[in-house]
Amino acid sequence: MIRLISVALLLFTAVLAELTISQLTDPNFPDKIQSDRYLTNNKRLFKAYKDRLMIVLLKCQGLISANLYINGHMIPLNPNKPDQNFNMEVNITEYLKDGNDNTFSIQNIQPSTAKIQANVPYPTLVHGKPEEVGISPKLLKVVEDLITSEVKQGFPGAALIIIKNGKIVKQDAYGYARKYTDTGKPMDKFQDLKNDTLFDMASNTKMFSAIFSLMNLRYKEKLDYTRTLHSYIKDYKGKDSKGHDREKIDVIDVLTHIAGYQSTYSFYVKSVGCYSRDKHTTAKCIYENVDLVRAKGGAPVYSDIDYILAGLLVENIASMNLSEYARENIYKPLGLKRTTYSPLKHGFVKTDAAATEILGNTRNGTITFPDVRKIVIQGEVHDEVSYYSMNETSGHAGLFSTTGDMAVLTQVLLNKGGYGDIKLWDKETQDLFVKPYDLDLTYGIGWRRQANEDCTWHFGAYASNEAIGHTGWTGTVTVIDPKYDLSIILLTNMRHSLFINGRFIADVFETGIYGSIINLIYESFLNA
Repeated sequence: MIRLISVALLLFTAVLAELTISQLTDPNFPDKIQSDRYLTNNKRLFKAYKDRLMIVLLKCQGLISANLYINGHMIPLNPNKPDQNFNMEVNITEYLKDGNDNTFSIQNIQPSTAKIQANVPYPTLVHGKPEEVGISPKLLKVVEDLITSEVKQGFPGAALIIIKNGKIVKQDAYGYARKYTDTGKPMDKFQDLKNDTLFDMASNTKMFSAIFSLMNLRYKEKLDYTRTLHSYIKDYKGKDSKGHDREKIDVIDVLTHIAGYQSTYSFYVKSVGCYSRDKHTTAKCIYENVDLVRAKGGAPVYSDIDYILAGLLVENIASMNLSEYARENIYKPLGLKRTTYSPLKHGFVKTDAAATEILGNTRNGTITFPDVRKIVIQGEVHDEVSYYSMNETSGHAGLFSTTGDMAVLTQVLLNKGGYGDIKLWDKETQDLFVKPYDLDLTYGIGWRRQANEDCTWHFGAYASNEAIGHTGWTGTVTVIDPKYDLSIILLTNMRHSLFINGRFIADVFETGIYGSIINLIYESFLNA
């Protein structure tokens, strides 16, 4: 079905000049540079699913006729429209197939001076049954039985969502959002964990806030990660006390964890050196006082300081708080209403979130410092630096989300940059950020990768070498595997357990170790 829409000449010209929201690498036809191999011209690939409605919007300028081909099926475009400029809506649903290799071609454009711009929307998620995407419900039940069994044995709670071929085939919550009172005693009635429970994403913040924002900025041509950090943050300058030159640190050095910083820095404790209880002072500490512990380069050494700087980089480029940038440019356009920093300051209450540590940040009273939280942490970021020294908003920790919202964010990655009519970045940008780092193939630009057995604990034994994701100290894990058109989000509150003899007792459960659950999910379709 084809529907024509008239557009005023001036308005149309302005729209045509804008960056089109389309998943096509180049949505403009005919090709600007025509190959003498004429059968290669005006052809693109796009992602789709054969059971989904897809309407393509064609913005036409001076068109009399053309032929649109979808997977080899021809749709004549004979608008018979006297207007010079108009839009056409074309329903291509019946010609689609599953996956990334749907072909799109526009041929025989008449006259030769006519121009067409194609808006091909990105796939969106729908609910489906496991067997519809080749997953065995019987094998998948093994996952459910394991988590349920461990909850009975004392694991606090978990929420799991599985997306395959653009379908949510499992979304369930197990156990409890909170089990202990503020005095550390078991509650008379535990608070149930639900599908829409907010989780402290911990280091998954690095990816789904800082990196998402930076990928968006790169696509908007506001970021060049090969430039120095100093070129974007003028206060990040000079040499540290060991002679390392901050002005030679490139953005990519920070994002790939090779800048040379230590893993963390306890700004909130006076004895560490540079003491800070607010974001501005913490930034000043990093810019002027925190030493690098080695020369930049070499293999990645994981550091929270790198991603504190990544968040500050977003803020310096965009001239707004990281939380505001991510909300206005990522979460809000995608329609996400339960992904936020500082939930208790944004309309949520404690019971909306899964609780983390039982006696605050004290590790059962073994750690103390001025103003340390001593009651159950719920609805506030657990990470000490983020909470005490970064006003709860940082590039390394502080984001809260749910399995449902995270499903959309991971589908953006499987779609190579967009969702529905929203385009956050293009395929080129994503490919640059996820490609493996030469000296450690388990790292991309921020993203962790399945490259060898070093990351089996995270990705399991079956993930492809295309798989990316991250983990979070509070008990969160994400796996996005383009080869299988699969994403897995497992969110737990494993730190909401007793801390005895130097560890949380939930640390020993398979649900909180990640790789075992991920393995079972892969087996549910690989062995089906």
